[in-house]
Amino acid sequence: MKPIISFDVDGTLVKPDFNELIWFNVVPRLYARKQKIKIGKAKELIFQEYDKISENDARWYTLDFWLDYFSLGVKQEELLQRYAKTVSLYPDVVPTLNNLSKKYTLIVCSGMSREFIDVKLKKENIVKYFNHIFSAVSNFNLTKKEPYFYEKVCQELNVKPSHLIHIGDNYELDYLVPKKIGIKSFYLDRTNSILKEKETIGSLQELIGRLSLS
Repeated sequence: MKPIISFDVDGTLVKPDFNELIWFNVVPRLYARKQKIKIGKAKELIFQEYDKISENDARWYTLDFWLDYFSLGVKQEELLQRYAKTVSLYPDVVPTLNNLSKKYTLIVCSGMSREFIDVKLKKENIVKYFNHIFSAVSNFNLTKKEPYFYEKVCQELNVKPSHLIHIGDNYELDYLVPKKIGIKSFYLDRTNSILKEKETIGSLQELIGRLSLS
């Protein structure tokens, strides 16, 4: 069996601009149009409602829930497809996936909903590189990538944690948490923002060199 490499999505494969556009601009804009109010007031009201639902509630991460909540008359699939062209990959993504897919089984482990993952992985058809896609929210009804999430992923793949390598840009959820249960993890710090651990990489291209030495 090939070793398995798991990738986070936002901040790792895809720039975070798409999420910000949908949640903080598109939804408020639709609400402003519906209520016939200024966008600034709409954002204020929308963000207040966001805050009323706990981030520990899986509904918070589901776009369809909010579109229905605000009675905006549009479904998430339509909205996501409408703005799919704004998804942007980091320049090191395609070369790295192309290289690693020859020696490793590649999967996705993300905290976001499957609908968001799918539209992002269609960019430049990078979905073709991944054998499995796991969403904490959609697969396991979890609101973040806690230890149980990674344990469930390993169970689904029928592998021990030590057989999995995970890469992501969230220091706690992509590095410390999987490492805690025995997964070899790398922290992707594209901005060099914190003190480097020995498993810190500045780009996905750097990961190739690290794996060849391990």
